[in-house]
Amino acid sequence: MATPVIKYVGRTTDFKGKTLWEIVGSLKNLGVGRIITRSVFERYPEATFMKIVKVETCPDEERRRVRVWVEKTFRGKKQPHITEIYRTSYKPDYRLIPKNEEAKLLASVKTVHDKSDVILPNRIEMPVLMKKFIVKDHEKKGLAVSIFNYLAMGTYY
Repeated sequence: MATPVIKYVGRTTDFKGKTLWEIVGSLKNLGVGRIITRSVFERYPEATFMKIVKVETCPDEERRRVRVWVEKTFRGKKQPHITEIYRTSYKPDYRLIPKNEEAKLLASVKTVHDKSDVILPNRIEMPVLMKKFIVKDHEKKGLAVSIFNYLAMGTYY
């Protein structure tokens, strides 16, 4: 059975599949132990999937959301913590991996990764036009003009 492509009017989407509630609601034991994936993860060459650990249904039937805890594997690297899916569970973008493909998918995950982590710089050079605006602003306010060469990059987690 082919999964329908859902198109919303006035908004472009690439959702292909079913909502998480449609998948876990039709499975025995609400799909605990089964593997799901999203179609937005198909852009990566490495295996990206989620193994369902725990499912909790929500009483609000209008939203059709479900709270699911998963072991996430992103781009072939297993995440150390269990992740909760709630806010995106209504999106018709999930696909259940058939049982005969699960072993192949789990075997593709490496325990040792050959790729090193990329360390990005914590500052970048300030654009020329921005430097000119800052110097002009300091002159207008009567402040001492000091040349700023770099912008600090914030640390986001």
